Amino acid sequence: MSLDPGGTADVPLALDESWPLVGRDAEVERAATALGATSRAAFAYGASGIGKSRVVQAVGERLADDGWLVLTTSGNPALSAIPLSALAPVLAREPASLVTAAGDPVALFAAASSAVRRLADGRPVLLAIDDVTVADPVSVSLVAQLVEAGVLRLAATVREGDPVPDGLLPLAASADAVRLDLGPLRVEDVAELLTRVLGGVVAHRDVVELHRAAHGNPLFLRELAIGAAEAGSLASRDGLWQLVGDPVGTPALRDLIRARLRGLDDAERDAIERLALCEPLAFDEFARPGAAEALAGLEMRGLVRVDESTPRVRVGLAHPHYAAAVRDSMPRIRAMSLLLDEADLVASRPMDAGDELRVAVWRLDAGRPSDPTLLARCAALARSAHDRRTAERLAAAAVEAGAGDAPTLLLHGELLWSLGRGADALESLDRAQRACLDDGADEMLLAAIGRARADVLGGDPLGTARGLELLESLEVQLPGQSATIGLGKSALQVDLELGTAALASVESVAASLAADAPAGAVLDLASAMPLSLVGRTDEAVEAAQRAVELARRPGSLIAPRRAEVVLAHVLIAADRLEEARGTVVDSLHDAIRDDDELTARIDELTMGRVFWQLGRLDTAARWFRDTVGGAELHGPKSLREFARCFLAIVAAEQGDAAAARAHRERVVPGLEHQSSLAALADAWIDAAEGAADRASARLLDRVDLVLPRGAVTVASTLLHHVARFGSRTHTARAADRLEELAAATGAVEVAGRAAHARAEAEARPGDLRAAAAEWERVGSRLYAAEALASAGRAARADGRGREATADLRQATALAAACEGARTPLLRFAEGTEPLTPREREVASLAAQGLSSNEIAARLFLSPRTVNNHLQSTYGKLGIRGRRELRI
Repeated sequence: MSLDPGGTADVPLALDESWPLVGRDAEVERAATALGATSRAAFAYGASGIGKSRVVQAVGERLADDGWLVLTTSGNPALSAIPLSALAPVLAREPASLVTAAGDPVALFAAASSAVRRLADGRPVLLAIDDVTVADPVSVSLVAQLVEAGVLRLAATVREGDPVPDGLLPLAASADAVRLDLGPLRVEDVAELLTRVLGGVVAHRDVVELHRAAHGNPLFLRELAIGAAEAGSLASRDGLWQLVGDPVGTPALRDLIRARLRGLDDAERDAIERLALCEPLAFDEFARPGAAEALAGLEMRGLVRVDESTPRVRVGLAHPHYAAAVRDSMPRIRAMSLLLDEADLVASRPMDAGDELRVAVWRLDAGRPSDPTLLARCAALARSAHDRRTAERLAAAAVEAGAGDAPTLLLHGELLWSLGRGADALESLDRAQRACLDDGADEMLLAAIGRARADVLGGDPLGTARGLELLESLEVQLPGQSATIGLGKSALQVDLELGTAALASVESVAASLAADAPAGAVLDLASAMPLSLVGRTDEAVEAAQRAVELARRPGSLIAPRRAEVVLAHVLIAADRLEEARGTVVDSLHDAIRDDDELTARIDELTMGRVFWQLGRLDTAARWFRDTVGGAELHGPKSLREFARCFLAIVAAEQGDAAAARAHRERVVPGLEHQSSLAALADAWIDAAEGAADRASARLLDRVDLVLPRGAVTVASTLLHHVARFGSRTHTARAADRLEELAAATGAVEVAGRAAHARAEAEARPGDLRAAAAEWERVGSRLYAAEALASAGRAARADGRGREATADLRQATALAAACEGARTPLLRFAEGTEPLTPREREVASLAAQGLSSNEIAARLFLSPRTVNNHLQSTYGKLGIRGRRELRI
């Protein structure tokens, strides 16, 4: 999965208009191609609302464009007893002759054939029937005869849970029939659909949430989006659409679902209501007489699903919105009664931990919470199951019921922090500390509370130093808890770019930990970031990989997501960008699924960093905007500030100094004192405004500050950016220092930056081409484009015009894939044939893999105009087609 969020902003549709068809190109192409060749029929299958009718409509439009006559009709349950009710209206303006012949099959076929040929006037004919399963039998039989005789071809939708009518079954089962099984839309399809409808990008986490809420069903998605927009819970903020509340469906969605649930008998209704409140339930947890038969009937109608993946067969509703619709229509007293009934039933039998958790939740939902100790224990169980929202509810209920002990308050504080509620978390943790002191000050517990408080403080834009001070003070008070406190210190020291101190903190802890696998995993995880920061990147990657492997084992002390976040960071520092992207994709989707707001924010920022280093500037900016929006809503605010710095850098790299400065001005004052990222943003703004010397001097001063602290990776990155500003004198200084760092660390990525900087400083075409090739190898197209642009200028200065032209054309081709890059090194020399702004825009989208039709829809152009721009681009760049744009 690429996880390229959304797309460019278009003109929005009214939400209640017809939505575009997205994610079905392959099915439409397959059916249209087959029907245009030898296939006689195509049948579309899938759940209600999945888009069967739209696909068949699109197939008809494709064939109509090719000169076919397309006739459309639909089955209707209310008219299914009337002969020819489906077919007669589309075959003749005056269907009396067909109706008159309905009792004589031979005459009926002759009249219908004549009507079709008259309407077709020599054109091939497609009959598109929606809901063919409820068409009247006479129409079905006649259609089968017309298809068999070659008079027309058929495209039909089959209602969910209904069999193909007997008259069409031989046709549907034939070898030349096309079967289209339409499944849910993918996350990326939902992103594209929402972007096109709303006219702007939707935060990726909210795309995932809406995809999950709708189960990828386009109809449910439409009604959820409309309902959320009307309720104000789907809103645009700073150009980014976000869910600021829970997605809610429209009354139409609820009515649609309730219509599907009408006609249930008492036993079926009881089963549906129990599942709506308590799902999933084991098969033997339906105690009402007749439950087995009721469940079988519900399964046949597609209303419930059966899960046999565990020893106990479990039953759940087929769609989560069924549960919401049923709960909304259920009297509260009835709901309470069923919840307590199920709780008592499960509690009457031997229970495992999962059963205890279910019973506690059901009783809480019924307004009769369990005792505080059980609630707290179940909150811990829910957290272990990654259900943070349920865990927080249970912990809050435990506290409200009188659990004022330090462990419960600590648990509640940690859960609040993971959900992004920093202020509430600090309040709970302060209460935990007071309770611990009142109870005799258990040192291990005090250390854990202190570390949690420091983590929350570190989530404040300028709170990292305060968090570190807190831990240093605690270290003096609790010398026996050096391991817990030292690991917390190390993480904050990394954030403050104190590489040497961070590594020393980890090393001081190592001696006090037991030499076993769990402790080794903790040390590997803690040491990876400091090792990366001091330039020992190979060791850092190895440590992080070991931590991830151990974290994925059952019973690990480390959450896999936490280890994956660290691995992604050290992989980025090692220029292993595709590996980093693959790692963070898994972590991000897990975090979104489990409501882990803290990890989701880190992953969003990390995705932005990956795409930034890949040179995908617009895509990177979208991820950074996601981070800003998510941090505004859910925290932590520190990541909001980092994302704003990155947005300033991206805007400057795209040549928009005003936008870059606007982003930078929104960053909290003082961040530049503790983060090199703010200094980098300031330098890039200088460079975008033409002040390359000032930009370079700013970063060189920052290197002088952070290098003595052991922040080698930070320093080498800053020095490489100096080489990108185009100041020959400062670039030579940066190259000198990079070569010193490369020699001291042996880090391959530092050596690569040093080689590029030296080649820029001395304008050596061959070395610049070699640097470009290395950047291409690791995926950094923007850096590769810059090196080739410099190679072209250097070759031209040496009088090697042909080489210069080839270098500059290749640089332009790479830059076209960098989504608007306008860096100082990409200001090409005179004599090349630059792309126009529109050609760059079209080429950038083509390089991302979009088709001409998709580009045309996004830019409001015709496909022919898009192809003309592409042909012009190929000629200017001296390439042969799209493939070379993407190389």
